[in-house]
Amino acid sequence: MSIQRKTLGIIGMGAFGRFLAGHLAPWFDLKAHDPRPPEAPPGDGAPVPASLAATAACDLVVFAVPLAALPAAAAAAAAHLRPGTLVLDVTSVKVRPVEILSRLLPESVDLFCTHPLFGPQSGKNGIVGLKIALCPVRLSQERFHRVFDFLTDRLKLSAFKTTPEEHDREMARVQAMTHFISRALKEIGMAPSPMATHAYDKLQEFASVALSDSWDLFLTIQNGNPFAGEMRGRLKREMESLERRLGETVPVDAV
Repeated sequence: MSIQRKTLGIIGMGAFGRFLAGHLAPWFDLKAHDPRPPEAPPGDGAPVPASLAATAACDLVVFAVPLAALPAAAAAAAAHLRPGTLVLDVTSVKVRPVEILSRLLPESVDLFCTHPLFGPQSGKNGIVGLKIALCPVRLSQERFHRVFDFLTDRLKLSAFKTTPEEHDREMARVQAMTHFISRALKEIGMAPSPMATHAYDKLQEFASVALSDSWDLFLTIQNGNPFAGEMRGRLKREMESLERRLGETVPVDAV
């Protein structure tokens, strides 16, 4: 006797939504809806675009839209979600998505917020062993463990549980600061040089991190994290302190 596969709806088919669909297609019957015009036509194996109502009526629903678009997407989908549906998100911050989805979605659905610590570029050669942060909001322990087991046993991800606040505090340091520096390096121009040192080559490599960020993702990482501004402020103050110390140092040509 065949077992009916569960349906999974993806709301948001940008670069990460399409990437997500490619990895989940072997396990679910997929439906996809994008509130905005698609950036590219569906590729081989990509789900055929469906209505919002049909996508939100799936057994599992994943919001893969930018943080700025999440309130409107959640409000539009809310009426179409069925009781018992498992709703997930994949934004790079967690405090604000948890607040938005908890407020706008019916209490009859289960809510499980996640942050895959990878994307189309870092996962282009496969996702085995890559990390995903899990923030269960309202669901049973049994259902949490079923999702956890799927992520670790089937997708072979390295999953760990955290709270939204713990997640965002850590990501302010791990992600917001590094992506901020990377974009700054990119903006000043890290051109190849015949006199490049090993350290300079590493900086060039680090600056390329910003190339894989859309502006929407950068805004989410920086403005969507309530702790990112504090981290950028610490970085700015330390750079200003170094400038002052340089100014207080006796110039070499004066010695």
